[in-house]
Amino acid sequence: MKFHLFSKIFLSLCLAGVFSQAQETVESVRRQIKAVEAETAREKNMHDAEKKRHAEFVEVGRKKVQAISAQSKALKAEMDSLKAELKHISEIRQKTMGTIRWYESRKGKYNESFAKVIDSLVPVFESDFPYRNEETVKSVKEIAEQLHKGVIEADDALNRTLEVFYDRIRLGYTTEVWKGFLQVDTRSVPGTFLRYGAVASIFVSNDGNDVLWLARTADGGYVWNNVSDDLAMRTVLKDVMKVAEGKTAPRLVTIPVVFPKEGE
Repeated sequence: MKFHLFSKIFLSLCLAGVFSQAQETVESVRRQIKAVEAETAREKNMHDAEKKRHAEFVEVGRKKVQAISAQSKALKAEMDSLKAELKHISEIRQKTMGTIRWYESRKGKYNESFAKVIDSLVPVFESDFPYRNEETVKSVKEIAEQLHKGVIEADDALNRTLEVFYDRIRLGYTTEVWKGFLQVDTRSVPGTFLRYGAVASIFVSNDGNDVLWLARTADGGYVWNNVSDDLAMRTVLKDVMKVAEGKTAPRLVTIPVVFPKEGE
C-alpha cells in the first residue's frame, strides 16, 4: 500500500515536471514567435520607409533631370541667340571698319587739300597792309604744316585760320602809335610810326628831318613816300603825328591815302 502510494506520488511529480517543462517550452516558442513577428514588422517598416525614400529620391532625381534638361534647352537657345547677335555685330563691325577706312582716306585727302588752300594764303598776307605781316604769315604757315602732318584737325585749322583773318579785319578799326626804325635809302632811321587802320601810315624821325607816308602802288604793293622836301606836306604830317601822340589838342587832321586806279 505504501509502495503504491509512493508510486502515485512519484508519478504525479513526474507528470507535474513534464507539464511544467512543456508549459515553459510553449511560452518560449510564443516569445520567439512574437520576437520574430516584431522583427518582421520592424523590417517591413524599414523596407517600406526605404522604399518610400527611394521613390522620393527617384522623383527628385527625375525632377532635377527635367530641370537640367529645360535649363540646357534654354541655355542652348540663348547661345544660339548670342551667336546670331555676335554674327550680326561682326557684320556691322566689318561695315563700320570699311566706313572708317573710307572716311580716314577721304579725311587725309581733304586735310592735304585744305592745307594747300591755307598755305596759298601766304602771298595774300605777304602783300597785305605792311603791319605785322611776318607774324601773320608765320601763323598761316604753321597752321598749314600742322594740318599736313595731322597734328591738328581740319575744324581746328579752319578756326585758327579764320582767327587770323579776324585779326587782320580788326586791324582796320584801330589806330596805333609806336617807336621804331625805318629804312630810308641806306639809313636805318629811328622815329615814330602812326598807323591809321589798314589804310595809312606815317613816319616822323626823332630829329624831324625825315617825314614819310605809306602809299599803295599800282601793282598792289606799298611804298614809303618821302616828303621831307615838301614843306607843306611835312607840316601837315607832323601835325597829324602830334595829334596822334596827344602832344596837342585833339582836332580833325588830314591823312594822305592813295588808292591806285584800275589800269594804272
